[in-house]
Amino acid sequence: MKKLLTLLAFLLPTLAFAQWRVGANVGADMNHYIIDKHYQVDYQYKDRWGVTLGVMGQYDINNWLGIRAELDWIQKNYRVIRPLKKSADYRYVNNYLQLPVMASFSFGGQKVRGFVNGGIYGGYWLNSSREGSDYVNFTDRTYQFSEKVDFNSERDQRLDFGFVGGAGVEYRFAKHWAAQVEMRYYYSTVSTQKEYTGFKDPRYNSTLALQAGIWYCF
Repeated sequence: MKKLLTLLAFLLPTLAFAQWRVGANVGADMNHYIIDKHYQVDYQYKDRWGVTLGVMGQYDINNWLGIRAELDWIQKNYRVIRPLKKSADYRYVNNYLQLPVMASFSFGGQKVRGFVNGGIYGGYWLNSSREGSDYVNFTDRTYQFSEKVDFNSERDQRLDFGFVGGAGVEYRFAKHWAAQVEMRYYYSTVSTQKEYTGFKDPRYNSTLALQAGIWYCF
């Protein structure tokens, strides 16, 4: 009985503080496509900007620790150019739906607080498209294109999983409202391309995002 009372005495301050919050975020991201080019010596893979937005919920256990989950739509784009081939420029847009789950550690005053997030995420590659230009040697002409990229179930890995971490600042501007700015990094541990036809060609997304969000705190 004494142990139970001791445990309750320890938990009651935490339970008294615990609260939910819900919100939304929007931002921009820069994706870096990690690839072993093998024999593709004349290919250059370039980082490319994208957009991210989502909804988020957080359970604050106490004034310094919370558990956050989000449902985000994020673009992991990249660009491919071939300097040795005239006007070859492919700009890819890749849309993902992903669910980050993170521990959120905060510190600071009542109105302005810093925070650090860390955890894992799971995702799904929704669709892909590309636009740009290419050069045809036979006709000696450059053509423009804009098209959807169809998935190949034997080649393309649409499931995604990885680690996520971030840091930012929160400003509590009203009793129930707070705004946040966060720099966040996603590192995928799953190749976007499967091993097929006996050939290994791993490709990974590495994404840095800057986003702003607003919370309603209950």
